[in-house]
Amino acid sequence: MGDDPTDPDSKADRLRILEFQVDQLRRELERLEKRHAEAIYSAAWHFAAPVRVVERAIRKMLAPNTKRDASRPVRALPVANTVSPAPAQRLLVDVTAIVAHDDRTGIQRVVRQVVRALYAEPDLGVTPIAVRLQDGGLWTCEAYVAAETGRAKTGGDKPLELETGDRLLMLDNSWKDFAAFRDVFAQVRAKNGAIVSCIYDLIPQLYKGASVGDVPDVHFAWLESALLESDGIIAISKTVAAELCAFVTERKLPHRAGLKIGWFHCGSDIAPKGAGDASAGMRAAFASGASTFLLVGTLEPRKGHAIALAAFDALWRSGMDARLVFVGRRGWHVDAVIDDIAGHPEFGRRFFWFDSAGDADLAYAYDHCAAALAPSYAEGFGLPVAEAAWRGKPALCSDIPVFREIGGEGALYFRVNDADALAALVQDFLAGRAIADPARVVRPTWREAGLRIVDVVVREQWTRALP
Repeated sequence: MGDDPTDPDSKADRLRILEFQVDQLRRELERLEKRHAEAIYSAAWHFAAPVRVVERAIRKMLAPNTKRDASRPVRALPVANTVSPAPAQRLLVDVTAIVAHDDRTGIQRVVRQVVRALYAEPDLGVTPIAVRLQDGGLWTCEAYVAAETGRAKTGGDKPLELETGDRLLMLDNSWKDFAAFRDVFAQVRAKNGAIVSCIYDLIPQLYKGASVGDVPDVHFAWLESALLESDGIIAISKTVAAELCAFVTERKLPHRAGLKIGWFHCGSDIAPKGAGDASAGMRAAFASGASTFLLVGTLEPRKGHAIALAAFDALWRSGMDARLVFVGRRGWHVDAVIDDIAGHPEFGRRFFWFDSAGDADLAYAYDHCAAALAPSYAEGFGLPVAEAAWRGKPALCSDIPVFREIGGEGALYFRVNDADALAALVQDFLAGRAIADPARVVRPTWREAGLRIVDVVVREQWTRALP
């Protein structure tokens, strides 16, 4: 998908995404109406009211993004630091959310792996310290670090005294709690340190229909605060970094003067080959000897599960003996897709879904698949593309900018949200007419991801700055 909004192909892709969103929401509404009718067995007025509530929510989600309301008060920009931060001796990594409750989200997966990588590096140049917010200050997280790294606890969790030059990396999901750190931010700056926020994507702003509930509003409130409170923002891809700069510029969003922007790539090494035992169910899904294609990711509309299933429906009707495996927990706005999965005639035969898979299962799936599928229409990174390549497996990707960044010339691409195009690519791939080269895909390790974060946050290897 092109970046130039004047490009006819880019416009067509965006229209295709919008049409997909509308169709997905229409199907969810139809399912809701059916369930209400089945449950109530009454006249339309009994269920018309809740349906209207859903309709209003859908209209709100599909409403075009609007520029900042000029009537809203704009907080004055903080004065930029007149003195550069002091040399860093410590990198403080926020793990507040994951310590409170590990939801096993993609963000928390990054937090978990980065913490492990930083603590495992013997010559990092700075001391990593996992911290959490408690009682208005930062506390160490000895118990959490010990559990994640296998290191012995050096003592109980305790309040952390800030030191000159400390870098505070807001790595965890702090969308709802960012304001609670304001006093801590001031204390870090008083010690001539710096605050860096991590942004995973702009999907809640650029694709509101892909989000659920108040997520777009909560995310925007966090973004406004992060732009003002942070000395730097690090993104998980060059694409997200570019999208952030464009979004801030186009919306004229207030931000800290000279706000620095950087990026890193997530690691792709989930587990060594042969690590742990895969479940019997996962082994059975790959046992037939047929070419099996793997789609890893939470079930939500933007991930393209419906596109993948439609493509394989066409392939199965044509007589192709291939298998399709979904690995990912249930997300939002996918009740209709879940119904399609559960009621599919191939479910349990040539089509499988695992909603709870650990690293051993996931590693087994990658090792035994013919290729990974990445049919998303929006992503911040595209971890399955890199994970598959790291294990020597090709990836078939929708043609969006971040997949081009990660997959480069080593992946195969099809037109976004086009099931027929995906089906054709699968056929070409199996026939040897389309060849991928996993060795040419970006596939850093989590160690490399951690080192890159240190280079950006500590050694000031930023790529650009906002005015």
